[in-house]
Amino acid sequence: MKKLLALGLATLSFSALADFRRDSKFMQKMETTPASEGVRHMFEFNVDSILGAAVSFDKSKVKGSDASNDTKANVSLNYAYGIAPLVQLGMRFNYFNGIAGSSEHENLDFSVGGILNNMEDFKQSAYVSLYLGAGWSQDFGANSRDDLRFATIAIGKRFPLDQFGLKHVTYTPEVAIKNVTSTTSSGLDYSQSVQLRVLQFSVFF
Repeated sequence: MKKLLALGLATLSFSALADFRRDSKFMQKMETTPASEGVRHMFEFNVDSILGAAVSFDKSKVKGSDASNDTKANVSLNYAYGIAPLVQLGMRFNYFNGIAGSSEHENLDFSVGGILNNMEDFKQSAYVSLYLGAGWSQDFGANSRDDLRFATIAIGKRFPLDQFGLKHVTYTPEVAIKNVTSTTSSGLDYSQSVQLRVLQFSVFF
């Protein structure tokens, strides 16, 4: 009887010890896991890249002429991925083909860059970003085309919107300096601007 009791106590002790070690490992993992793990993907909505896509296929006919087909598009994407505890690698893509003003335009730009955060939790971090890119701008009415180079540096801060029930969204105001130069100087030599991006948001998942 004593042997059975001792065996039962030993079994219970071993089970309790295993549970304690398992709980300890779980707590240790929770303490060492960055708060940003699992939310490394980020889409950003700003003046340079408003997430969206619209493509239309148009057919028109004027009396006395044959019907003409045309395609118009407005596509924007701004994405970043956390490659390190404090670093994100990002890309921005914008394409527009349609009527702007009184003539038809086609614009395309593609940029890549890095974002350095001061916290591992990207949703609450202040950051500085640098993007470099290239593209073109063509005005079919004036029959002019500029091959462009872009550089944008920005400083900002993300504020979580959890209190509004938006767990994956942050309010992300920033100040950016953007420089655009033309390699062809057909219509543009260069432009420099300071942008206060007040209405900017980021979505993490």
